[in-house]
Amino acid sequence: MAVKKLRVGVIGCGKIAQMLHLPEYSAYPDKELVALCDINEERLQLCAAKYGPQKTYSDYKKMLTEEKLDAVSVCLPNILHHPVTMAALKAGTAVLVEKPMALSSKDAAEMIAAAKKAKKILMVNQTQRFSPVHQKAKEIVDSGIMGKILHVATTFGHSGPENWSPWGTWFFDKKQAGFGPMADLGIHKADLVRYITGKEVAEVNAFYACNEKKVGDVEDNFVSTLKFTDGTLGTLSTSWTVKGTESNFTYLYCVNGTLAIAAIPGRPLVAFLVKPKCTIDFEVPPMQSNKDGVWTLGPIRNFLDSIQGKAKCLIPGEEGKASMEIILACDTAARTGKTVKVKH
Repeated sequence: MAVKKLRVGVIGCGKIAQMLHLPEYSAYPDKELVALCDINEERLQLCAAKYGPQKTYSDYKKMLTEEKLDAVSVCLPNILHHPVTMAALKAGTAVLVEKPMALSSKDAAEMIAAAKKAKKILMVNQTQRFSPVHQKAKEIVDSGIMGKILHVATTFGHSGPENWSPWGTWFFDKKQAGFGPMADLGIHKADLVRYITGKEVAEVNAFYACNEKKVGDVEDNFVSTLKFTDGTLGTLSTSWTVKGTESNFTYLYCVNGTLAIAAIPGRPLVAFLVKPKCTIDFEVPPMQSNKDGVWTLGPIRNFLDSIQGKAKCLIPGEEGKASMEIILACDTAARTGKTVKVKH
């Protein structure tokens, strides 16, 4: 018996759709990419020409009404994640929404409630969970060889979204983005730390500054300190002013040694152990990309497999919200100069 193919659509045809969502949908066998939506005709036709959906739309509500989709990716500015996701869920469509899933706790809770009411998958695209080096790091931590984690240090920085996406001006608009590199990059590391360590953040302090990029009304650098519920301490820093390279690594300082995750060039995952005293370089597959340089990390496969009951959704709405609460608390701490407790 032939497997029913999932009817899939993508709302928003910007850089993340072109680099991740559309290529991964294209590679998934049991689906039909039936519709694309974008208000920018150039982007829309560029993607339509490459991936050949049956229809294109400038109005996502019309697309959801006419196409009766099984699944949709929401690849839009942050401020639109909540309303578009709500509309899709109400239309009976499973949703993979870009991070951060929303810009307030209230909106995130509404999205989760709507998914439960519709009995549909709501997944948040926290891609770093799918990276082979991070999955291996979690395996090592879970094995217990590092011992208790005492301190966490993680950072993510690059030269800015304007150098990544030609349509990325909305990143600098506080109304659309919420805030700067913490919403863009810090949400990745907040989620990653929770995923690898299994720990939850209890409270935070933070500072931010706009040191270079004066084109909008958001910060370009953000540094936060974290206190976990078990007393572990950590730092999380993000930046849009990293020049000549990219900063994207994590250190776990543990009772039995240090685990360096994507921190040392040419050595993606290294355990420096004191009990027993040795150094272990773990073999890790590289992050996958195709001949065009686009990513094939696996979130789309996990999303569609979870809809079909073949796999468990790795980042359901509840997980997306838990990670989002950390960056919301950090933003409040930076604005007020006070220690802020994280909602759980």
